[in-house]
Amino acid sequence: MARKSKTAKQVAEARKQLKGATKELGKARRKAVDTARKTAKEVAKTRDAKQAKKQLKAATGAAKVAVGAASTLAKTAIDAGRKSAKGLGKSKEVKSVKKTARKAADATKKAARSTAKDARKSGSAAIKQARASSAAAAKKAQKRSSATAKTVKKKVSS
Repeated sequence: MARKSKTAKQVAEARKQLKGATKELGKARRKAVDTARKTAKEVAKTRDAKQAKKQLKAATGAAKVAVGAASTLAKTAIDAGRKSAKGLGKSKEVKSVKKTARKAADATKKAARSTAKDARKSGSAAIKQARASSAAAAKKAQKRSSATAKTVKKKVSS
């Protein structure tokens, strides 16, 4: 049989110690849980614990009532909110806001219309002026050409 090396022996010893420590840790945990359970049972039997239990029952009942009350309160708040919103539409402030908004919309429409009208007017005026000036220029050019034609005829005939 082959001899174990020193390191193998040390590793085996370490494993053995770890297993023992783990077992002891488990035992300690179980003991702690048992002790806690026993203590809890003993505490539950005391007068203070019984009073606390009764208070807890009363508090849970009150909490249920409070939850019911809170839900009804929420419903009431929603209804009140709806009613006040309906009334708000009829208030003086909202009416004045509607009026001013309508006036602003009308003013912007008017402005848009008037700018279009002005553009058409100024455009047509510019066209008229351009026609007039071009007609005048054409007349001038015709006069000059006829005048030059006359002078050329005179020079040619003489």
